[in-house]
Amino acid sequence: MPTLRELGEFEVLRLLTAARGAGPAGATLPGAPAAGIVLDAGDDAAVLRVAPGLDLVATTDAFVEGEHFLGAWSSPREAGARLAEANLSDLAAMAAVPRWALLAIGARGDSAAEELIQFQSGLAAALAAAGAALVGGNLTAVSGAEWFSLALLGEREPAGGWTRGGARPGDLRAVSGHVGRAGAALRLVRALGEGARAPEWAPLLAAWLVPRARVGLARARRRTGAVTAATDVSDGFAGDLAHLCEASGVGAEVEESAWPQDSLIERAAAVLGLDPAAVRFGPSDDYELILAIAPAGREECERVAAAAGVPLAFVGRFGGAPARLALRARASAGGAAGATRPLPGTGYDHFGA
Repeated sequence: MPTLRELGEFEVLRLLTAARGAGPAGATLPGAPAAGIVLDAGDDAAVLRVAPGLDLVATTDAFVEGEHFLGAWSSPREAGARLAEANLSDLAAMAAVPRWALLAIGARGDSAAEELIQFQSGLAAALAAAGAALVGGNLTAVSGAEWFSLALLGEREPAGGWTRGGARPGDLRAVSGHVGRAGAALRLVRALGEGARAPEWAPLLAAWLVPRARVGLARARRRTGAVTAATDVSDGFAGDLAHLCEASGVGAEVEESAWPQDSLIERAAAVLGLDPAAVRFGPSDDYELILAIAPAGREECERVAAAAGVPLAFVGRFGGAPARLALRARASAGGAAGATRPLPGTGYDHFGA
């Protein structure tokens, strides 16, 4: 049997899903009734029908010391808030309203109690800002790296809820915020160490250390009825776009000329000796949204984003061979269409080399 590293994170998830008999809709768990399961594995969160006209949306995420947060760069309060935002982003991608959360903690016995209090405080404050509350959890002792796992529940009306699976050929593709900045910050920290604290990199560090999930923007945009599919950027633009395309059975071509220039990513790529596109589209937990939008809804979605003060870029359309991702270069000075190449970058893989 191959190892987890040989298979890669997403193949492992596929195997685990298949082994328990779960599917993307109306899933049946061995020995359990299917009633109430609207959407199981394969999206940003599960959707459960708890009453006519009301769905419960459930997600969970874990942060491990040294892997998801670095003590030298994040205060306990910042790390707690960031774990909350990671879960809130999943609910934003499903157009759900956050409600309740449970926090599980694996802590070393020699850790200071005040650090756990600060972690919880930062997490609870971030949840409260989105309308959710921390209602309990679990505490256990560990001897190695500390970890924190959050389960977040939200709700939404069944009609108009988002999934990864609704994009159609011809739908516009939009992305919020400044994708790639969080990943650029982490690359700089690993390459430059304390040099990454230089003032010029502060906006990149903020994107990594203190992100904000787009919960409010998702709620407002859901009301437009224009969004046909969505996912959040938690692993990297290229990887998360691939998941959406696979679920929807469509391809995607990204227009380089439509992508907003980001001088910070350009400079970081130069320092790192990397292709700027690979930094922009590669592994990065930005907690932004990738959206498929019906063409007729573009102006309304732009208006909603402007009112929320959130940058929104339209960077191409969905279509072409299913799951094929390409980047089209800018047109030449003479007006000739730019060449296409495979979209640079991959999503983050926990078991990657």
